[in-house]
Amino acid sequence: MPIFPFIAGLAAGVVAVRLYKNAPLRAGLLSAGQKLRQKGTVAEGRLRQAAASGLGALADSSARLRDRLQREEAAITLAAKPASGKRKPAARAAAKSAKPAASTPAKGRT
Repeated sequence: MPIFPFIAGLAAGVVAVRLYKNAPLRAGLLSAGQKLRQKGTVAEGRLRQAAASGLGALADSSARLRDRLQREEAAITLAAKPASGKRKPAARAAAKSAKPAASTPAKGRT
């Protein structure tokens, strides 16, 4: 039984060699190969162009996002620190009102 695959492979090889020796068929195979290579080259060029375009779009998008995050970080930093060394009047009033409430004992307790 293991001889059947060998015989089938041998027969297929003989048929392939005879077909390849046929001049018109060989010319057809060669021209088909050239056409496939040309189409492959065109497809490769298009693929490279699409990849470059996608990477360019990704780079632009990440640059815009980086700029946006840096602006937001700068705005948060500016909002966190006071404009000058002096406290604002509203902050001073809040600090004054918080001190007496914390220092006076609650009613009913002595």
